[in-house]
Amino acid sequence: MRDFLEKSPKKGAWTTEEKGESRMEVRETAQARINRTIDAFRRNRYDVSFFRERTAAADYLAAEIEGKRVGFGDSETLRALSLYEKLSEKNEVIDPPRRAHEGGLEAFLQAGREALLTDIFILSANAITEEGQIVNMDGAGNRIAGSLFGHEKTYFVVGINKLVPDISAGIERIHRIAAPRNAHRKGKKTPCAKDGTRCYDCAALERICNALTIHYKKMSYRPMELVLIEEELGL
Repeated sequence: MRDFLEKSPKKGAWTTEEKGESRMEVRETAQARINRTIDAFRRNRYDVSFFRERTAAADYLAAEIEGKRVGFGDSETLRALSLYEKLSEKNEVIDPPRRAHEGGLEAFLQAGREALLTDIFILSANAITEEGQIVNMDGAGNRIAGSLFGHEKTYFVVGINKLVPDISAGIERIHRIAAPRNAHRKGKKTPCAKDGTRCYDCAALERICNALTIHYKKMSYRPMELVLIEEELGL
C-alpha cells in the first residue's frame, strides 16, 4: 500500500486521485482488521455484533434485554451509550459507580455484590485483540469478577479504539492509556493520575491496576457476546 504521507514527485503534494485512492486503501485496511477480529472472536466461541455507531448498538441491547436484573461493570463506554437510562426502562439495572456517587464506598461495595448475582452482566474492556482475546485490569475486582461466571449472559461493549494486535499490546495499552487516564478521571492518589500518561507500577493504596484478566476463549457453559462499535469510546 502506498505510504499515506508520500508526496507527488513533481509538486510535493497529493493529487486528488491519489488522496481518494489512499483513503479507500486505509478504509479497506481498517475493515479487513475488523473482519479479522470478528472472525477470531467467533472462532473463540463468542457471539459477535458489529455496529458503525453507538446509538444502533444501544438500541440493539435495549431490544435484546427485557425484564432482567442487569449488572454493570464500571465503564465510560456504557455511559457514552446512555445504557443505564435505556435499559432501566424495562429492567432493573445495578450500576455500582452510580450507587457510589449517591451513597459512598459502602453503597458501591453493596451494589458490586448485587451486580454479581444479576441475570445479565455488561462491561467494556481495556483492550481486545485481533486474535480474539479480551484483556482487563481492575482495582476492586467487581468488574472482572462479573465477567467470569454466574450470569445468563455477559456482554462486552467495546469501541474500536480498544482494538490491538495481540495480548502484549493489550497489556501495554492498559499501562500507557487505560489505567493512567482512568486513575486521572477518578482523581485517584496515584503517580499516574497526576499526568495520566503512563504507569509507575506504584504501591499506592488507591492503585486501580491490582488484577489482570485475559479471556483467551469464551468461558464455558454460558453465552458471551462482543458488541463491537466502530467509534472511539471510553478509555
